[in-house]
Amino acid sequence: MPELPEVETIARDLRRKILDQKIEDITVYDARVIRQPVKEFTRALKGRRFKKVSRRGKALILELDNGRYFVIQLMMTGQLINSARPRQDKVTKVSLRLSNGRYLHYNDQRLFGRLQVVDTLEQIPYFNKLGPEPLTNGFSPSWLAKKLKEKKVPIKALLMDHTFVAGIGNIYASEILFQSRINPKRPAHRLKKEDINKLHAATRKILTEAIRWRGTSMNTYRDANGEKGGFIRRIKVYGRENEDCSRCKTPLSKILQRGRSTFFCPRCQR
Repeated sequence: MPELPEVETIARDLRRKILDQKIEDITVYDARVIRQPVKEFTRALKGRRFKKVSRRGKALILELDNGRYFVIQLMMTGQLINSARPRQDKVTKVSLRLSNGRYLHYNDQRLFGRLQVVDTLEQIPYFNKLGPEPLTNGFSPSWLAKKLKEKKVPIKALLMDHTFVAGIGNIYASEILFQSRINPKRPAHRLKKEDINKLHAATRKILTEAIRWRGTSMNTYRDANGEKGGFIRRIKVYGRENEDCSRCKTPLSKILQRGRSTFFCPRCQR
């Protein structure tokens, strides 16, 4: 699933490509990704211009010139591609033809994505539950220390809880914990001040670096140009079970936590 760095990369790409472009026409190839009546959806978009592109958590927010919001949640396999072609391929579910002659395609193999036009972001339950953005001042060491005292769940599970902190998924949670040398099974409330400071610093470092490398392409993620992300070459533990740790050369381990794979070094992250 695209996480914060991937969605942020797409948002930054789209700011350069679609702002002030008018939506000339809309083709819906598969309405199952649209979370409102199709006629209502197409009527809300046709003739409008994109005025602002932003991100909250793992959701893209395209603000229209009438003050409404086109919200796209990519979920497992969603892609948002700016293209000169009228249709990407069979995975294209919705296409917007823009006034510059290009197209904005929403692709989705598994149809888990969510497309919707709303008057206010509060109409979408996801936004009402999100914790702070990890790259903003709201996510500070003092805030983190206070909140961790209340949580007895494993720290890996907590990092992936979007109601605690927004946008972190399985890949980056594993990478952040490796960077901070914290065992993913460790109860969150047992982290000491030194651990919390390392965790905060690692979160900022890993996410910032992943954005700089335009995200991680394990399977289906593509940026707005249709290109893969480069952070896959920087991954230290995720997907590297039985490979040697880059720090201590101990074989990396894989465990399941709440049905998700967790990768870590049993020596560096005791």
